[in-house]
Amino acid sequence: MSEQNPFAVSEHTSGGHYADADPHLDPSFRQLIQLLTETRPWVRLIGVLMLIGAALMLIGGGFLLLAMVTGGGAGSVGMMGAIYLPFAFLYIYPAVCLMKYASSITEASVTGRMVHVNEAILQQKKFWRFCGIVAAIILGIYAVMLIVLVLGIVS
Repeated sequence: MSEQNPFAVSEHTSGGHYADADPHLDPSFRQLIQLLTETRPWVRLIGVLMLIGAALMLIGGGFLLLAMVTGGGAGSVGMMGAIYLPFAFLYIYPAVCLMKYASSITEASVTGRMVHVNEAILQQKKFWRFCGIVAAIILGIYAVMLIVLVLGIVS
């Protein structure tokens, strides 16, 4: 039985090497890297789309606030701008997590090192934790709005 470390960096990690072709890596680890590599284009696409969405929201929110300040719009237009800006920033953090996740997958597929797989999973964890916290906050806001609505109807 070989005492070779399946997670060690191969001697063949110079340019052009890909971990999925490295015979020194454990087959399960190679499959893990292959599965992560297959998700990378989709992760990167969603990250880029989120960044574009955040940029458009920032631009739109800025224009709405500018319209309110210059007197060209009503107060409700300015309120929409004031709401758009924080929501735009809510998109940036998870988008960055996804971009780092995709980059770590690339590193893992090139080097075959577990440290890059760990970094990819860490970025994925940060993304989902953030999404869960935001979802819980939104559900809490909905619950409060529902209670206020019911109390308003009963009164």
